[in-house]
Amino acid sequence: MKRKSNALWPILVALLLIPALLLGGSIAAQDDPVVIDWANDAAWHEAGQDAVSEASLGATGIGVNTVIFTSTDSYQAAVRGALPTDDAFPLFDWWFGYRMKDLVDAGLLADVTDIWQTHIDNGGYPASMMGSFGFDGRAYGLPKMINYWVVFYNKHVFAEHGLEVPTAWDELMAVAETLSNNDVTPFGLDVVGCRWCSFIWFEEMMVRVDPALYQSVMTGETAYNDPQVIAIMEQWRDLLDAGYFSQPGDFGDNWAEPFVSGSIGMYLIGDWYTASLARAGFVAGEDYGVFVMPGITEAGSRSLIIEGRPLLLAENSPQRDVALEFADYFMGVEAQTIWAKTSEINSPSLLAPEETRPGHLVDLANAVANGEYELYTRYWEATPPQIVEQVVDLLGQFVIDPASLQTTMDGAEQIAQDYWASAGGE
Repeated sequence: MKRKSNALWPILVALLLIPALLLGGSIAAQDDPVVIDWANDAAWHEAGQDAVSEASLGATGIGVNTVIFTSTDSYQAAVRGALPTDDAFPLFDWWFGYRMKDLVDAGLLADVTDIWQTHIDNGGYPASMMGSFGFDGRAYGLPKMINYWVVFYNKHVFAEHGLEVPTAWDELMAVAETLSNNDVTPFGLDVVGCRWCSFIWFEEMMVRVDPALYQSVMTGETAYNDPQVIAIMEQWRDLLDAGYFSQPGDFGDNWAEPFVSGSIGMYLIGDWYTASLARAGFVAGEDYGVFVMPGITEAGSRSLIIEGRPLLLAENSPQRDVALEFADYFMGVEAQTIWAKTSEINSPSLLAPEETRPGHLVDLANAVANGEYELYTRYWEATPPQIVEQVVDLLGQFVIDPASLQTTMDGAEQIAQDYWASAGGE
């Protein structure tokens, strides 16, 4: 029997679609406001997250409830325990690069590549930043914070000795020699008071000579004791032998004092060092400035090391799709402006207004926005932690005893080989 068509059906469908069309497809906007949990272990982020939540409620109908853990160990345990279940926090902070890879491999994180691409396309973020938050061309984290690794220099020391900010490697070496000849230690580096600091100059020398080689070592494709790597380490050894670095233990618990006092002229570190100097009464632009270390080769002249704190989304959370919508808002300029102003951090968004940035970082942020630098993940997160945690101790021994260069790199390569073999060449 022939079925009768219902002439009213297209009209009914159209009427049902009108509310959704008027609401622009927003998940949260179709219902009452939705509030989802955002967990972290940084109490000082609470005010910023609350401010973004209030703005997001008005813009998207989605707010966040900040869940603060006072202990990093208990935080990691709680997050890891919940991730495989539907009790997972929809949003949570973590560590980027290889320190989030086990969560990626277990399928516990939502893919946020499309969000990245949207905001890269509109000029909000450099394409090279996305690689630090994922693997194999896919992204699984978003940048809550980005710190650029730069050279802080004491302006009073530079002025006293008639020095200008170096823009070439030879100029940097001339500055170091002048300071050394005038009883000022050119570079601060303490591998006793700060165990992990041993990797700072290793990564920096690598990306200043050959950033592609650096990445190749990080992924196990090139050996730590490869002749090219040894040659770079020999350049670092020459600087150590020349007496251009502070003595291990000089900094102790006070990272600011030797720099503020002028006993050390320059300090290579993440731009978060700004906060330490502010607490010591040192004013950016007046007492100190920053510059990106010049390249040793042309290939290394556009390199910039970054450190990030990612925002991750739980794949198994029932609120995953709502979290994705909030994350897209968080990446935008409105949320980033609020987040930066309230938290007093340098927004990773290239579109955030200049007034949200510390004055000494404005030029650098503009240079990144203009594509003048390629961004590279710092060593601590650029390679598996099973390698990092052992190699930093070897590098520390090298700083103390530069003659141990070959032994150091042979040992580092053995550690790397053992890991990659056990991991099946990840």
